[in-house]
Amino acid sequence: MENFLFLNIIVTGLNLFLFAYAYSLNFFPLKWRKKVKQDTIVGLAIIFFTMFTMFCWIIFFYFKLGINL
Repeated sequence: MENFLFLNIIVTGLNLFLFAYAYSLNFFPLKWRKKVKQDTIVGLAIIFFTMFTMFCWIIFFYFKLGINL
């Protein structure tokens, strides 16, 4: 369980890094942004990586709290 908590913290940190990267895209020149065309890819990565992070934390707390359905 401690290893899974460590994994969740790492995934959350990577998710925060992805948010910071997406925020900083506006500071790059428009010419460079049109050249690399990452805006859509970064947006999709945020959506799916955030969903993955959420499911990791849900699974962690499900087992940590011992919820039996």
